[in-house]
Amino acid sequence: MAENMNRPRTQKPTDLVTDRSRPREIECQNTEVLADAYFRYEQLTLRTETFAGTLSPPYKREVLRSGRAVVVLLYDPVAQQLILIEQFRVGAYVNDLPSAWILECVAGLVDEGETNEATARREAREETGCDVRRLEFIGAYLSTPGLSDELVSIYVGEVDAARAGGVHGHVAEGEDIRTIIFSVEEALAAADHGAVVNIMAQVALLWFARHGEALRRQWLGPAIRS
Repeated sequence: MAENMNRPRTQKPTDLVTDRSRPREIECQNTEVLADAYFRYEQLTLRTETFAGTLSPPYKREVLRSGRAVVVLLYDPVAQQLILIEQFRVGAYVNDLPSAWILECVAGLVDEGETNEATARREAREETGCDVRRLEFIGAYLSTPGLSDELVSIYVGEVDAARAGGVHGHVAEGEDIRTIIFSVEEALAAADHGAVVNIMAQVALLWFARHGEALRRQWLGPAIRS
């Protein structure tokens, strides 16, 4: 124990985002399109710098080009309610989960020329009928970096939960989306007990568990009641 106490402490935490000890050189030798339907599927031939400082031999990686997406956790700070959606997901079906209908946050792909915030508001209206007021940015995350280029920006969106409910979505696109209103406690308990298997919804709820009360106070200001 005494030995550990005498070890020098790091004066400054390592910046893991801009760590210059990481390899940086990447050489893309070839791009082959394997499929080009709703999403584009490519095979890249790459050489990358190794941690030893040399370039690797050529190797292949497949990547699904799905593009930028937005997730928004809908929150009514006055009623202290969170709004999630429920819909069929083929990933849940092929993995034989107990139900192929899973809980998620409102989400969608960013259209060309559209901002993330505009996407969040459009998808909230299409999938729940709610109009988003303020948006709080949580962060941007790669959903499956070993397979896809999808970069997801996650927000909390302020809404009036009294306007939510029912079934929404574009029927022509096979969408059949049910809106579910939870108390904050119910939604966080669902995440804690494994009822939320969508990773981006989990990220949003975990963030909200840590920062939701501070956000509520920020949005409601002097009008807040403990």
